[in-house]
Amino acid sequence: MNGVGFRFNKVEPTFGFFYHFGLSETYGIRVNAQYMGLGYKAKDIGTDVDINYLTFPLTFHYNATKHLSFNSGAYLSFTLGGTKINNEDITKTYHKNDYGISIGGEHDLYKNFSLSVNYVIGLKNIWLNDNATYPDPLNLTLNSKYTNRALQFTVIYKFKKTS
Repeated sequence: MNGVGFRFNKVEPTFGFFYHFGLSETYGIRVNAQYMGLGYKAKDIGTDVDINYLTFPLTFHYNATKHLSFNSGAYLSFTLGGTKINNEDITKTYHKNDYGISIGGEHDLYKNFSLSVNYVIGLKNIWLNDNATYPDPLNLTLNSKYTNRALQFTVIYKFKKTS
């Protein structure tokens, strides 16, 4: 039996830098390096978990208008640390890396400032013992699977090359 468990998302910071390669007026590729804080609150069991990642997204950008673009791409993350679980490092419970996809949009606001909204979807089961099964009180077998999900709102300042 597979079940879906929900936890309350935490608001955590994300910051970083990127380089945008303009392929044309309409298309571009962006290479990022960023710190991404993720985590959850499990009120039913009284647990708060933080997982900190160094993330490397690679996104494809489509400029719909002069001030509005849409993006999608993939990312690879490496765990930097987080909450100690049973007095052990977080990587004793969760994998040391993650990968997935992201999709979003960006709007230029004023001069070099933009606002970006992205949804990050982890594809890897981050639970370290991802092949384990756990018996429940009715003697059914439950598979545990945890993946990262994040909604990111980002204020961007763009340094532009001068000719």
